Amino acid sequence: MNKFYTILLVGLGFFCQHLTAQSVDVEGTVKDSLSNPLELANVIAINKNTKAIASFGITDSEGRYRLTVKADSLYTLRASYLGFETWEETIQPSSSEKLIKDIVMKELPDQLDAVEIIHEMPVTVSGDTIIYKADAFTDGKEKKLENVLEKLPGFEIDDNGEVKVQGKKVDKVLVEGKEFFDGDTKMATKNIPANAVDKVQVLRDFNEVGPMKGLGNDDALALNIKLKDGKKNLLFGDVEAGIGPDHRHLVHPNIFYYSKKLSVNFIGDLNNIGERAFTMQDYFRFSGGLRSLMRRSGSSLNLSSDEVGLSFMQNNRARNVDSKLGALNFTYRPNNKWNFTGFGIVSNIQTDMASNSFRTYIREEGNNQENLVSRTGQENTSGLVKLSSTFTPNDKVHVAYDGFIKTATLDQVSIRDSEFDMFANTINSNNLSRPFSIEQTLESFYAKDEKNVFSFEANHMYKKQDPTFDLQTSQIPFNGILSINGNSPFNIFQQQEVFTNKLDAALNYYYVINKTNHINFSVGGSFSHQSLTSGIDERFADGTSTAYTDTNLNNDVTYDFSDVFFGLRYKTKFGKLMLSPGLNFHIYNTQDQQLATTNEFDKTLLLPEFSAKYDFSSGETLRADYRMQAEFTDIQNLALGTIIRGYNSLFSGNRNLENAWYHNLSVNYYNFNMFNFTNINLGLTYQKKFDDIQNVLNYQNLDRISSPINIDAANETLRGYGSYEKRFTFMKVRASTNLSYAKFNNFIDNVANENTSFTQNYKASIDTNFKKWPNFEVGFEKIINDYQSDSGNSTFVTDRPFANFEAYFLKNFTLVADYEYNAYRNRDGGTSSNYDFLNASLYFQKEDSKWEFKLSGMNLLNTTSIRRDSFSGNLISTYEYFVQPRYFIFSAKYNL
Repeated sequence: MNKFYTILLVGLGFFCQHLTAQSVDVEGTVKDSLSNPLELANVIAINKNTKAIASFGITDSEGRYRLTVKADSLYTLRASYLGFETWEETIQPSSSEKLIKDIVMKELPDQLDAVEIIHEMPVTVSGDTIIYKADAFTDGKEKKLENVLEKLPGFEIDDNGEVKVQGKKVDKVLVEGKEFFDGDTKMATKNIPANAVDKVQVLRDFNEVGPMKGLGNDDALALNIKLKDGKKNLLFGDVEAGIGPDHRHLVHPNIFYYSKKLSVNFIGDLNNIGERAFTMQDYFRFSGGLRSLMRRSGSSLNLSSDEVGLSFMQNNRARNVDSKLGALNFTYRPNNKWNFTGFGIVSNIQTDMASNSFRTYIREEGNNQENLVSRTGQENTSGLVKLSSTFTPNDKVHVAYDGFIKTATLDQVSIRDSEFDMFANTINSNNLSRPFSIEQTLESFYAKDEKNVFSFEANHMYKKQDPTFDLQTSQIPFNGILSINGNSPFNIFQQQEVFTNKLDAALNYYYVINKTNHINFSVGGSFSHQSLTSGIDERFADGTSTAYTDTNLNNDVTYDFSDVFFGLRYKTKFGKLMLSPGLNFHIYNTQDQQLATTNEFDKTLLLPEFSAKYDFSSGETLRADYRMQAEFTDIQNLALGTIIRGYNSLFSGNRNLENAWYHNLSVNYYNFNMFNFTNINLGLTYQKKFDDIQNVLNYQNLDRISSPINIDAANETLRGYGSYEKRFTFMKVRASTNLSYAKFNNFIDNVANENTSFTQNYKASIDTNFKKWPNFEVGFEKIINDYQSDSGNSTFVTDRPFANFEAYFLKNFTLVADYEYNAYRNRDGGTSSNYDFLNASLYFQKEDSKWEFKLSGMNLLNTTSIRRDSFSGNLISTYEYFVQPRYFIFSAKYNL
C-alpha cells in the first residue's frame, strides 16, 4: 500500500511538472493614476486564437496580481475595476522568464461599460458579495451542485453536505434569491443539477431583514445559486432509475421550476442501495430555520431529545438501508410586498444494523468487561411541514410568520447476546416513540427612521413525547432492584408521556448614534410548562401484566420554568476594528410538583458577552467572541421515579438540580488570498463549565443506576482546528487538523472520577484539476482517540490513505472510482483490524444527449465490517460494525 502511494504521488508530480514547465507567470500591479493600489480588480488573459479565458486573477490589498498561461502564445491582457476604464494590451510571454506587466487605470465617469465587463469575469467582488462564474471552473462533467462547489476557490464540502466558504459555515442556500428547502445545504448540494448553475454568489454578513442590516453580530453566510437563462420559466431537473442483482433498485426524480413569481422543487427517492437522501439525523437537525431567542441572551432550557435510545449508522453505513423520500418546496411572490414559502418532507427509512462490541465499564472493582453481539432493525417514518409568509410593504417594515410541524414514528427492535463475568444473557428490546411538535414564530421589524429601529419576536412550541420500552431477557433484569415474579424469558415494559409548552418573546430597540456606533436595549422572557408521567409493568407469558405501584418506579410530575431578562449591547467600529460588549440580566423561577410536594427555586444572574472583529482586508479577518451562559435542565432530569434507559441502565432524577453556568471563548482567523489562491483558517474554542450536571453512577453487577447532580469540579473542553489550501494551475493541495481535549468529572460507586479524552485528526491531500486529462486525488488521514480515567486508559489509532480517480475517454465515457484503506489498532494491545473499500462507476453520455447511463459497483472488495470506538463518562467501547455487501446497479438518467 505504501509503495502504491509513493509511485502514484511521484508519477503525479512528474506529470504536473511536465505541464507546468510549459507555462509562464504574468505578474504585476494594478493602480490608479495617483499610484494607489486597487484591491479586488479583475485581471484576465484571453487567448487570441480560441477567445477563451486562459487565466484570471484578483488583486490583493497591494494591487498585486498573478496569472499563469502557456508560453509563446498571444493573449489579450485585460483589467477591469468598477468605476474605471477597461485596460487592455496584447502580450506574448516567452518560456524563458516571467513577464512583469504593471497596469495603470483611469477613472470612468459612466460605470455601465465596467459593469458589463465585470459580469464576464470568473470571479467578481462587489461589496459583501463574491460572485463565481461556474463555467470558468468546471469541465461540464459535474453531476450535482456539490461537484461545482468543490471546484470553486475557498469552498469545502463534507460527506453530509455541509458547506464552508473561506472556513466559515454556510447558514443558508438560496436559488434565484428564494429559499431551497429552508436553505438546507445538504438538500441543495445533493440534488440541484450542475448543468443548471450559472453563478454562485457568496453573500457575506447575510441578513434577509432590511431594517436589521448592519445591526447584528451574527456574521451569517449564505449562498445564492443563479440559474442559466435556459432553466428559467421551464421545468428542469433529472429522473434516474436503476436495477441490479439481489433486487437492488433506485428511483430518484428531481424536478424544478423557477419563474419571477413562483418556484417549485420536488425531490423523490426510492432505493435499497444505501444512498441516504434523508436520514434520521437530518430529521433531528431540521429546525425549520427557527432561531433560539433565549440563547442569544446567554440562557437556555435544555429540552431532552427524541433520539434517546436509538442507534445510528456508523460512517453512513449499515448492513442494509431501504429508504423512501418525497419532498416538495415552493415559493410564491404575488407582488413586491408579500412572499409565501413552504416545504413538506415525508420519509421512511428501514435500516438493518449489526455489530460485535467489546465494552469496558469504568468502575472501582474488577469484572468490568462485556462482550456484546447486537442486531438492530429500525423503521423510522417522519414528516415535516413548514409554511411561512413575509410582508414587506417598504424598506422600513418587515413582518414574518413561520409555522413548523414535525412528527415521526421511531421503531427500533434489537436482539443482543451479552457475556459478562461468565454469565450469558439474551436480550430482546423494542424502543417505540411517536414524537410530535408544532412550533410557530412571529417576527416584526420597524425602522422609524435612520436612527431608531424596533423589533419584536415571539416563538411558541408545543411538543409531545411518548417513548415506550419493551425489554425481554433470559436473566433476571435489574436483579435486586425490581421485584421480578415471572419466569425466563423475563419481560418488563415502560411507558412515558412528556408534554411541553414553551413561549419565548423578546422586544428590541436599536438606537443608531452614527455610522460606526449603535446601542441595543432588549427585554424578554421564556416561559415553559412540562408534565411527565411514567410507569413500569411486568408482563407474563399468559398475556397478563402487573403494574409496579411503588412511588419510586412511577412518575407524575409537573415543571414550570420562567426566565425574564433585560439586555444591553453596544457596537462600535474604529476603522477596521469592531467591538461589541453586552450584558444580560436574568431573573429565574422554577417549580416542580411531584410526590404531593412542591419544590421552588429562584435565582438572578448577570451574564456578560463580548465580540471583537478585525478586518485586515476583505479576505482576512480575526474574530474573538466571549459569552457567559446559563443552562437549565428540563423535567426529565428532575423526575424522581425510576426510568429504564437500556437493558442494563436505570435512571432517577434529582429535583434539587440547579443550573450549570459556563464560560465560552472562541477565536477564529480566516485568510483567503485571491492573489495566490491560498486559504488559511485557524480556530480555537474553550469552554469551562461550573456546577455542570453530571451523573452519579453505582453498579450492581452489570446494571448501572444513575442520578444527576451539580458536580463541584469544573468540566473543560478545548478544541482547535486549522486548515491550509493552496490552488495551482492544475492542482490543489490541502492540509487540515482538528484537535479536541475534554476533561469531565463524575462519581462512580461513590468515588470521584476524572475522565479525559483527546481526539486528534490530521488530513492531507493533493487534488488535480485538468480539463482534458484524468484527475486524481490522493491523501492520508490519521485519527487518534485517547481515553483516560482514574481506573484505566485506552488509545485507538486509525490510518486511512485514500484515492479518487476520474477519467474521460472514448469521447462519451467517464470512469469515476474511489478507494480507502483503514488500519485500525489499539495502541495498548488487543483489537486491530484492516479493511478497505473500493467503489466505481462507469458513465456513458453522448454530447448534447439528454440520456445518461451508469453502471455502478459499490464495495467491490466485499468488505464485511468496519471498526469504531467510543467513550462516555463510564464506558469505553470498541466494536466491529457490519456493512452492506458488494452490489452492482445499472441506471439510466434523463435530463429534463
